[in-house]
Amino acid sequence: MYGVSKISSEQDILLTTFPGAKYSSQSLAGYLKVFADAGIVVDMICQSAPRGAAVDFSFTTANDNFAAVMKALPAAAKVNPPLVSGGYCKINLFGEDMVTSCGVAARALAALAEVDIEIALITTSDLDISLLIRQQDEDGALSALHKAFAV
Repeated sequence: MYGVSKISSEQDILLTTFPGAKYSSQSLAGYLKVFADAGIVVDMICQSAPRGAAVDFSFTTANDNFAAVMKALPAAAKVNPPLVSGGYCKINLFGEDMVTSCGVAARALAALAEVDIEIALITTSDLDISLLIRQQDEDGALSALHKAFAV
């Protein structure tokens, strides 16, 4: 409850990060175009707050795309070397009542903190919160979140 009606997970997620990317819509679109042109479906997209003219820009994709991501990287790498790492799991909290519920993200983060699970990436919308965590933490995260949200 507490705004969440469903909790699900997806394994074998790959995280790609471009540290110090140029802070411009055109630049970020350019990164994504390289991967779109390579036929790679991206999922969680996250940009840090700007630091001057730079941001950290990350996205996830299925680990099955590893070879295609590595092949596309030279065309995408512009300023700093990109970081690519696997072994992640995406936890998704969904609820139509989230849009009017306060503290959903706080409850989720507190539940994971209680079991010492760190979050690599967070994305949200009105109806869901996606959390990227290490795959080995999936069972503990799901248990803690089901308990926290009584789902």
